[in-house]
Amino acid sequence: MGLAQQHNLFAEEELRPARYVPNPQHVRNSLKSLLTEMRAAERWPWQGAVLELYRDIVPPQLYAELPDAEEAARWRRDIEAEVVRLDAAR
Repeated sequence: MGLAQQHNLFAEEELRPARYVPNPQHVRNSLKSLLTEMRAAERWPWQGAVLELYRDIVPPQLYAELPDAEEAARWRRDIEAEVVRLDAAR
């Protein structure tokens, strides 16, 4: 078996992109920034699709990227408290 044939055995594996694994500190920074903006607001600082994105879509994705489930639960609790507060202020 020549080198070209051996290379083809692994070609499919080489074409698969590596899974992106975010840096946990970057995830924490994003959560902190989101929470800070929410806490500073009297009413929702976003509208429409952007509100849905930052209220319902982004936080769960960020929680899932944290390596520690207890830390994720703390962030979830803090952000959900702000969601309740801002929803009530509508």
